[in-house]
Amino acid sequence: MSLVEDTVPHLDQRRAELVRRRLAGDDFESLAQELDYPDTASAAAAFAAALDDADPLEPAARHQADQHSLDELQHAIWHRAAAGDLDAIAATLAILDSRERRLGLGAPAQAETTGTPSDPVAVTDDELEELLALIEDPPI
Repeated sequence: MSLVEDTVPHLDQRRAELVRRRLAGDDFESLAQELDYPDTASAAAAFAAALDDADPLEPAARHQADQHSLDELQHAIWHRAAAGDLDAIAATLAILDSRERRLGLGAPAQAETTGTPSDPVAVTDDELEELLALIEDPPI
């Protein structure tokens, strides 16, 4: 068995631990230190690669990872935004906007109609008179 083959199970275990702990909310700095990545960027890149290799039919993992990333970004600049730093405020608003779009919170509400739709051709003369009376004297 070659040296690469000997280390593959270790690498798979380390990668799985990276994904598990990141999804649990650990930051990349502590993950890099504790899982022996050279730096924070390497841990983040390994995490991104793991997500790219994940089953595309499992969007929940990517969604959760995206939410954690947004949380971390927001946390990193929140104190500057709260202190009035305009660039940090703009970045925070962009993060909040991104979160809103990802969660579908900005979608317009759909009105639900009840009852049966009326056919305008089938309206009787009496019903038409009632409707016209409402226009002239609307109920309040």
